[in-house]
Amino acid sequence: MKRIVLLAAVIMINLGAYAQYDPEALDILNAMSAKYKGMEAFSAEFTQEMINESVGLSEKLKGEITVKANMYYLKIADQEVFNNGEDLWNYNKDIKEVTVTPYDPNEQEISLNNIFDIYQNGFKYILMGYTEDGARIIDLDPESRDKSYYKIRMVINSQDELKKFTVFERKGNQYVYTIEKFQKLNNVPNSKFTFNTSKNPNVEVIDFR
Repeated sequence: MKRIVLLAAVIMINLGAYAQYDPEALDILNAMSAKYKGMEAFSAEFTQEMINESVGLSEKLKGEITVKANMYYLKIADQEVFNNGEDLWNYNKDIKEVTVTPYDPNEQEISLNNIFDIYQNGFKYILMGYTEDGARIIDLDPESRDKSYYKIRMVINSQDELKKFTVFERKGNQYVYTIEKFQKLNNVPNSKFTFNTSKNPNVEVIDFR
């Protein structure tokens, strides 16, 4: 009985060591967040890969995003998303249709425009180790068990740049985002983040606002 109790205690200690608020990880995350928050705007070219090892699935898409404050423009596959901080336009070029809805930041869990400070609310974090080229690997563990995912793994290089992150879903899917090209921007007009209906008169507008 004593041996079983001791084993249980060791397991609990190991679990406690994993799910924690690691100060070293926090320093790295804060430095990374400050770097991006200090930019007026930025753009990134990225790949998004969905992997499910149990069924042998791997699908990869290329995309690009421009971010300014709480606004963003996203292009991936045949879809373009415009967000001016108040409204969200989802434009499908193939069917010439754009859907407009009020923007609710609480509905958007993980994206390339909020990933840089997502750790600040509702997550535990720990420095797991380093890649071969010295980048830091940090795991974020959501405090809520109601999330569709159970872990976000970040790879942050020595220049405090986020190079890659992976979202691990409870149902077995992994979404891997790799930032291929990054550029700091200035003087990006706010009009970039609003779909221009006057320039697209042949597009059907479905407005749910």
